[in-house]
Amino acid sequence: MTPYRERDGRTLARDLLEATGAFDGVYLAGLPEDRGQASDDRCAAAIEPAETELAVPWDDAGADLLFTCRVHLTILARHEDPQTRDELAERLLYVAASILGGASLGPATLPGRTVVRSWVWQKPVAPERRIAAVLEYQYLVDSWPGLDTAE
Repeated sequence: MTPYRERDGRTLARDLLEATGAFDGVYLAGLPEDRGQASDDRCAAAIEPAETELAVPWDDAGADLLFTCRVHLTILARHEDPQTRDELAERLLYVAASILGGASLGPATLPGRTVVRSWVWQKPVAPERRIAAVLEYQYLVDSWPGLDTAE
């Protein structure tokens, strides 16, 4: 089995979202303004690591290790009109859910288990609306030495 790094999965998710053309920017380290940088993105997304769980195969010591990875997916829409802004945010969320749902995020991932699992609408701060979503996917590693420790 091919070694796997979660950062590769986040990078592939970013590439898939960028390829839609729906976003002005897709970032792997938070939105630019969250890092103190100016941004005039009208439609943006940020993909950041959140949590990973291991399903320990107690009854089969030789089984593959199954990891469930959750990633924070922040959707940002800006527009002066609140209704238009919210409709834009919802459309961006659905674009992300459509393109990422069932997607392969690397050779060790299980595409059928890749899904935008949940989302919460954040309180609007004119002229923007954010949706905090959770992207969940699973991947297999054949053993502890199967984790990719390369730089």
